[in-house]
Amino acid sequence: MKPRVAVIDDLEQARQMMQRALSRTFTVEPFASVPDALAALATNPPDAIVTDLKMPGMDGLEGLKRFQETMPEVPVVMLTAYATVETAVAAMRAGAFDYQRKPFEADELELAVGRAVEHAQLRRDNARLRRELAHAQGEHGLVGRSAAMREVLSLVERVAPTDVPVLIEGESGTGKDLVARAIHELSPRKSGPFVALNVSTIPEPLAESQLFGHEKGAFSGAVAAHRGFFAEANRGTLFLDEVGTLVAPLQPKLLRVLQDGDFIPVGAGRPTTSDVRAVFATNENLKKAVDAGRFREDLYYRIRVMPVRLPPLRERREDVPLLVEHFVQKHARRLKREPLSFDAEALRALHAYAFPGNVRELENAVERALLLARGDAVRAEDLPPEMRSSDAVEGEGGYRRAKEAWERRYLEELLALAHGSVGDAATLAGLHRSTLYEKLARFGLVSGAEAAHKP
Repeated sequence: MKPRVAVIDDLEQARQMMQRALSRTFTVEPFASVPDALAALATNPPDAIVTDLKMPGMDGLEGLKRFQETMPEVPVVMLTAYATVETAVAAMRAGAFDYQRKPFEADELELAVGRAVEHAQLRRDNARLRRELAHAQGEHGLVGRSAAMREVLSLVERVAPTDVPVLIEGESGTGKDLVARAIHELSPRKSGPFVALNVSTIPEPLAESQLFGHEKGAFSGAVAAHRGFFAEANRGTLFLDEVGTLVAPLQPKLLRVLQDGDFIPVGAGRPTTSDVRAVFATNENLKKAVDAGRFREDLYYRIRVMPVRLPPLRERREDVPLLVEHFVQKHARRLKREPLSFDAEALRALHAYAFPGNVRELENAVERALLLARGDAVRAEDLPPEMRSSDAVEGEGGYRRAKEAWERRYLEELLALAHGSVGDAATLAGLHRSTLYEKLARFGLVSGAEAAHKP
């Protein structure tokens, strides 16, 4: 079904021209005045409104205010033959989504209305995503609504109340640490400590001391007793990441503490007990490590009582929009930026990307995009180069999106050549200054205040 667009102009010829320009893409509903449109649309708002500025009776600016009061979610594109920077700024400050000049180019008007409709849809999608995000995170803080993630969450909720060892399997960057913390937070041990250790980062000579502790004077440099991670995690959860890198001499000692609940600190004469729930993670195939003789078979089966496979992001692409919204909210607060939405082209590019770095790579991309974005939304050009997929400019509307992306790049380069001067940029482009300003403002590349002070 085509999006609905209301067009308002007191001249019948102008309404007919707008209908011809827009009817290919939109269902157009023409009105001769703002009051007529208000009465007809009050109970069934359209997806966008195009209104003339100068009309007898209630003009476009007054109509804009009325539309914002009665249907604030509907974007308004202002259209007028009285094209000045002042009227453009007035319309944009009053809340117009865009400003087009008469006589208009059919494809430019269609492009502007398309952006308005897409922007409104993005706002609705983001509101829905925020609601879903609050629901999806629940107590566990994990984000996902795909079938693969629902299966993970189901396993987490079932295994968390028990004390059985859990092995979380998945590629780097999939969020294995978040699953481990979720198991802890949903368990009876949530009031106890959650201690995380990446086994691969421990120097081999210190590994036993780090895990099980040592007595004062146990070895050269042991000037004080050290408790070790198993003691630190007592009555809580110990998360050992990359457990496959555990050195061979410590593997039987880890097996003992898992089976009997006790261990002997380095230099101690008797064992120490520990009440610990152990959760493990690996990004390698531990069964292959067992077959190669690098990992004990009995330890493998002991830690893999309950395996949880965390899928890579490429296997749950439907979670990308929800994850994007989660990371926008997370990093916008930290960066003191507005929580910008991602436009449709940027989301299509992310959806098409394979994400070898998984969720961690997506989070980094969102943080980068928030820093680089200059308009009212994150666009594909704000993403890392490798994520700007050609799929984002194919299919329905691809020509218009490609044209818009080219125009934005051209304007950015033009401003750079003119060292930020709108007047000089207009001269270089062979455009009237007000025309160039309108185009710059449409892409969020210059504000009214900036334009007023730059020659």
